[in-house]
Amino acid sequence: MLLYDVGGCEGCSIAVIRALPAIESIAEVYSKYLGNADLERRYDIAVVTGSICINDREAVERLRRIRENCEILIAFGSCAAVGGITRFCRGGQEPRPEHRTYQPISAVVDVDYAVPGCPPAPQAIQTLLMGLIRGITTFLRVFAAVAKAKKLSGFDLLDDVVLSGICVGCGACVLSCPTNALRLIERKPDLVVEKCIRCGTCYVRCPHASRILLMRYPVQIKPLKGG
Repeated sequence: MLLYDVGGCEGCSIAVIRALPAIESIAEVYSKYLGNADLERRYDIAVVTGSICINDREAVERLRRIRENCEILIAFGSCAAVGGITRFCRGGQEPRPEHRTYQPISAVVDVDYAVPGCPPAPQAIQTLLMGLIRGITTFLRVFAAVAKAKKLSGFDLLDDVVLSGICVGCGACVLSCPTNALRLIERKPDLVVEKCIRCGTCYVRCPHASRILLMRYPVQIKPLKGG
């Protein structure tokens, strides 16, 4: 299995590193952090963190090479999965002022599973890998749908769930928000727009929104052939 970061704050990379002992017990791991990453070899699974700068030709080519050489590609973390806070980038900063546009990696390559979170819990990657290896595909459907969604945020949660009248006020979205951008007012979530980093965590944690994802993107689960 390959672990690779294409650019970001490294929060998701740290989450993966924290999970390394558990991951190494179920898979042989290759990573640039371990000094053994090889983009020319074949991998059953590749886990990519960080959003892709489409102004960086070398990074785009590396990402495409990873996709060509892996069976299953996982976008881990909100930047890789749905763009996250890097969607607000405007460039003009040293050392690469020409780097202006950042997108989820699905804007460049096909992604099989995407796990939002800023960052996701370290246990998330271990659980996802075990589901793939053991062929437990039921809970994988949501992550396969996120891979097709392209973008998710608190704004989408308000539009699809709160303003449509199907919110039950469970508070799962509020508890999941890493920036406290959501608050319950009269048992309904309200968005503090200045705090939303478009990580999509609230949308996936909402029971109604996750069902909407599954209906909107009726994906086919891609199993791990070697699992």
